[in-house]
Amino acid sequence: MKYRTNGIIPPPIVKLAEAAKRFSSSPRFLNLGQGLPGHIPPEDALSSLKERISHPTTHVYTPDEGLLELREEIALYVRQKFDIDSDPHNEIVITAGANNAFAGVILTLVEPNQNVIMPSPYYFNSVMAVNLASAEIKAVSVDSNFQPNVNDIETAIDEKTCAIFLISPNNPTGAVYDRNKIDAIVDLCLQHDIMLISDETYSSMVFEGAEHYSPRVRREAEHNVITIGSFSKDFGMSGWRVGYVIGSQEFTKEFLKVQDTMTICAPTAGQILALEVLKKGLDTVELELQRLSHLRNLAYLRVREIDALDVVHTKGTFYLFPRVKDCQDSRKLVMDILQSTGTLILPGAIFGEDGEGHVRISIGPLTPEAVDEAFDRLSDFFKKN
Repeated sequence: MKYRTNGIIPPPIVKLAEAAKRFSSSPRFLNLGQGLPGHIPPEDALSSLKERISHPTTHVYTPDEGLLELREEIALYVRQKFDIDSDPHNEIVITAGANNAFAGVILTLVEPNQNVIMPSPYYFNSVMAVNLASAEIKAVSVDSNFQPNVNDIETAIDEKTCAIFLISPNNPTGAVYDRNKIDAIVDLCLQHDIMLISDETYSSMVFEGAEHYSPRVRREAEHNVITIGSFSKDFGMSGWRVGYVIGSQEFTKEFLKVQDTMTICAPTAGQILALEVLKKGLDTVELELQRLSHLRNLAYLRVREIDALDVVHTKGTFYLFPRVKDCQDSRKLVMDILQSTGTLILPGAIFGEDGEGHVRISIGPLTPEAVDEAFDRLSDFFKKN
């Protein structure tokens, strides 16, 4: 039997995790593959959820758009932190994570045979979602600092272009996109009446003086900008599956048709936990981000000691995306590293053609000692190979 999904790539991390199974039971195994933070939600928030866990309202559906109290807290949070104005009653929808949000946005906006422009390297799940909608990706290479090329994006726009998709801070490169470049891309969207989808999952993970800029602050562009957010990374809630979408009232009305079809609502317990973190856990979250900043400093110090790796020092996320000198097959390389050292990293090729020759190293869940051990292993591997 032929399935309409036959032409869509299978999840690359799932395949790599399968390959790593025979190593993962070893105490020496180090997983620098999946994009996980190194912390769980704050204890005060968890305690509040525990008090509510046996109440019947925790075990039923919320409204499709999510708990109103949570939407109100998100509106306050993004206003204070990123200067985004949003109406919690009709411009915010709670989703089952950012992946669910993006897939819902695509199914709301994109017609078959249309295209979505993405800076490349790109996040592979986003490509899967666009292809699932029977649409295409137009990849536009980033510059040497992993910043989007505005002129190339403009050239890529054609009559079938529905949207431009940005992730900043970026997965996999860690780049924090320049405000002027983002504004120029917003201008393109207004000029051509297409949508800008802005994935801001890592918006709190900016370091070394960098600032996150959300195009949603351009209120005159409210009908052309959709913001996606997530609690998976900074709140340590990856397994709880809670994210959100901010868009115009016109958009959210249509988005809720997809939301109800796909999930009805985000998990109720996860929504409650996210609400409790927003109300009483933000100071703890900030401490975890400071911990992550120290880890990043150590990782960049260590990666520069490896002659085989050429790294651009970006200022966001917990990813490093070094180029491996003379590497033509990053998939084979990461399997060799896994088999030789018991250390899992991701091949840049799974993030598109522009990722080939690179590897993605995720340090989020590591301790300083584990960071040192990981780069000791990588150093030894490249010295021998």
